[in-house]
Amino acid sequence: MTGPSSRLLQHARPAAITLVVLACLLGGLAASLWLASFFLYASLRINPLHAGLSGWLDAALAWRQGLMPNAGRKLAGAALFGVLLSFGGPVFGLHALWDRSGRRRLYGSARFASEAEIRRAGLL
Repeated sequence: MTGPSSRLLQHARPAAITLVVLACLLGGLAASLWLASFFLYASLRINPLHAGLSGWLDAALAWRQGLMPNAGRKLAGAALFGVLLSFGGPVFGLHALWDRSGRRRLYGSARFASEAEIRRAGLL
């Protein structure tokens, strides 16, 4: 059966995946902006809780217009740190969880072999 409804269902999964990926990217971008604003305000010795989403963008525009002449490195560092934390943190966390799930326990799983296991290994 290749009717219009089956063609629609065939394209529904890739469309849903695309929407989820776009939502994650937008969420990561918002988190990056907030973190960059937070770290920039902290480096400028301003209360970072007042930064908001547009704090870094406002400072970048002010720097571009020459109103903050010595803030270029702080802007770049805050942006880099915000992007690394917002996108790298969840990836690192998922990797740590996924990498750990398939391994045997390193400590606490040692025991003496039984006589049947020794015979099966051909040692007796």
